[in-house]
Amino acid sequence: MTVQSVSVTDTVEVDREAPPSHPRRRWVPWVRRVVIVAVVMLALVGAYGHRHDLDKAIHLLGHLHWGWLAIAIAFEVASLVAFARLQRWLLRAGAVHVDLITMIEITLAGNALAMSLPGGAAWSATWAFGQLRRRGADRLLAGWVVLVAGALASFALFLLLVAGALVAGSHGPVASLRLLGVSLAAIPVAAAAVTVAARRFAAVRSVLNWIWRRIGAAAGGLRAEQAMDRFVARVRAVQPTWREWLEAFGLAVTNWVETCACLAACILAVGGHVPWRGLLVAYALTQIAASFPLTPGGLGVVEGSLTALLVAYGMSTDVALASVLLFRAVSFWGLVPLGWLAWASLTLAGRRDQARKRPHPWAVHRHKARARAPELPRDAPDRLFPPEPCEGCEGCGDDRPVVKLSRTAS
Repeated sequence: MTVQSVSVTDTVEVDREAPPSHPRRRWVPWVRRVVIVAVVMLALVGAYGHRHDLDKAIHLLGHLHWGWLAIAIAFEVASLVAFARLQRWLLRAGAVHVDLITMIEITLAGNALAMSLPGGAAWSATWAFGQLRRRGADRLLAGWVVLVAGALASFALFLLLVAGALVAGSHGPVASLRLLGVSLAAIPVAAAAVTVAARRFAAVRSVLNWIWRRIGAAAGGLRAEQAMDRFVARVRAVQPTWREWLEAFGLAVTNWVETCACLAACILAVGGHVPWRGLLVAYALTQIAASFPLTPGGLGVVEGSLTALLVAYGMSTDVALASVLLFRAVSFWGLVPLGWLAWASLTLAGRRDQARKRPHPWAVHRHKARARAPELPRDAPDRLFPPEPCEGCEGCGDDRPVVKLSRTAS
């Protein structure tokens, strides 16, 4: 799945209109198209150069171990449910409750958008934001859920990469980067420790304020300070406890681990031996490469990079290629049609709901009949009653003036 790797920069601005595109950036779509064509051509050339391995891989796919294939599908479904539960948990932290089935449909549809369209992560974030708004989340909470879910998933993937590099040891392409990875992974821990110290000690707060002022005074520092302020304000829009944060992070890690387990089951399904020491590194690096918007769903990028990494960790080319093709069939080709079906279902349901709230422009404006008021005593003064609730348009009953009802003397 690639929708989990939505970066913070992919989150849409929801409180103001997007600025018009700069004229100098009109060349960006053309560069992207050229890159897509180049990647596809390289994939075709690579497939032709390894056509014998491709023939062997297709032969292996014709003799699958169906039990392991079923386990792979089960792991992929569990991964989807874990990410849906993560977003549902974030909504509950903001006092909005959405049932799990609906969140699974939203996750599945967003996943299809992210894997099918160029720049799909941004499309997926925008669409998910709209779905959350329709289900009771205000602008701030909906944006917070999209932002925090993407940030937690991205950091969890990075930690899996660091853990995989430590497990692989001195083998593989990231062996020399183990120390750097551990140092980067320790940054959030250090930031949390500084935050706790700043809350307890005034001297620490003074030092941090001085550093912050120096950053703002530097060249370009004001813009960085404003961006950081916006980011912090969004993250702090909802403030769960530390225990709740750990639970959410656990769901983000579970999502990636279960998809990695799907890859391992696909390797076993084609009769291969899983390179356990390098599996996490190969999987995490491939997911990071797929997050760059080069091709929709990382098409060609995932297949090529994952096959090369599995071969680097000891698998034969034909078995690695067969495993990757099966993994992509389960986690990509199998999910995209289901995701678009979920998208169509949710979109049509939303339009039906809007149609119920908005009458046809030529429809007769009607109001609900008021229940008969109780009989007033003879000495009762005139009463002011609010107008009947409007049946035709939303909010009309609150805007019309009140109606004065007088008791007729008998």
